Amino acid sequence: MFPPYVPFGSRNLSLQTPRLSGTDAAVFQAVYNLMLDTMNPPLGPMGSPITLDGIFGPESRQAAINIQSYFGLSPDGVVGPNTFFVFGQGVRSQVTYGGPAFGSRTLSQGMSGGDVTVLQNRLNAFRYASILGHPANGFFDAATAAAVLAFKQDAEANGQTGLTPDSNVGAGTFDAFWLYTFLGGRGIFTGRNGFDVVFLQVILRSLGFYTGRITGYYDAATLAAVQTFQATAGIAVDGVVGQQTIYQIGLRNQVPAPLPLGISWPVTAPAVSLPCCIQLSPTDVVTPVQPYARGASLHYEGARPQLLRPGVWGLVATLLPPPSTFGNFDHYQAVLYETPIDGIAFVMDLNETPDGAWAGQFVNVISATITTAFRVQVRLANSVTSAIGPTVLFGTLADCGT
Repeated sequence: MFPPYVPFGSRNLSLQTPRLSGTDAAVFQAVYNLMLDTMNPPLGPMGSPITLDGIFGPESRQAAINIQSYFGLSPDGVVGPNTFFVFGQGVRSQVTYGGPAFGSRTLSQGMSGGDVTVLQNRLNAFRYASILGHPANGFFDAATAAAVLAFKQDAEANGQTGLTPDSNVGAGTFDAFWLYTFLGGRGIFTGRNGFDVVFLQVILRSLGFYTGRITGYYDAATLAAVQTFQATAGIAVDGVVGQQTIYQIGLRNQVPAPLPLGISWPVTAPAVSLPCCIQLSPTDVVTPVQPYARGASLHYEGARPQLLRPGVWGLVATLLPPPSTFGNFDHYQAVLYETPIDGIAFVMDLNETPDGAWAGQFVNVISATITTAFRVQVRLANSVTSAIGPTVLFGTLADCGT
């Protein structure tokens, strides 16, 4: 739904041109919106919900600033290691349990490491604790494999797709863990705040140990609730939420992930209100040659009454160098697509105008619902060999009206 797959935390997310896009941006957006719905801090929400489109645009940057301001980080709008840590994802300087970072490699039975510890912790906060049968120890044993299979079944029942029918933990499964499990990526104690603390407070409230606000702050009331829970569970009363405490929570929180929080996935991107015109920005391919190259992509409904709300698409690009500048290419081509591989895609060749621009209008009816998940690119092409070259201009329908 939000290609390409990029492990959450494997790169910084920041406002760039062209925009960064991928599953990591979508996870950031989805979890942020979920936390807004879940939290009730005394001074009101830390921000407003944002569009879930898998593209790190101005809304996402503002969401990052909101998160950073709320949790006392430098509000620069860049999602780096410290901000990922608020999500319970330890990477680079903040990697947990000795590493490697959770999501940085495919996990399978027989492996060991800090990422396996995180995997087991995330499983142990739910009904899978009864299947795993022990606190996280960093070794991917048969019980861990059985717990992963149970988690995958629950994730698929919640709408998750792209999961392999085995106990391996790879691309799609990592996304499911980041979306459905929020506790276990790091130890929690006084002074360590974040969205994993939000989940902890919700769980402790559902179990009858916490009565305060859901703030994400590990404050005195949360500490007291943890200590009371630890005493009841017969484990060390130290106020630290580590492997043993998480395991004991899961033995009592016998529900599938993501309960008691609710998140629907995959999410359908909202439809674009037509007419809509977006600007196309240059990529690194064309910038060194012509940094002022630009394009405009216009999307509107046709007027012919015999057609039921047909979509019409036109595009014009200016200041593009001759295609041959970049190699054996003789024209430019425009592509409107939902995903770059297997989704809905429309392609049209552009023609050079007398004033040197490149323009075209899609001659067929676009019957698909155009949503904010659609992208537009202008790329190089060869009409003789049908060869396709790199993208020179890029834009997203999520920018409609902005």
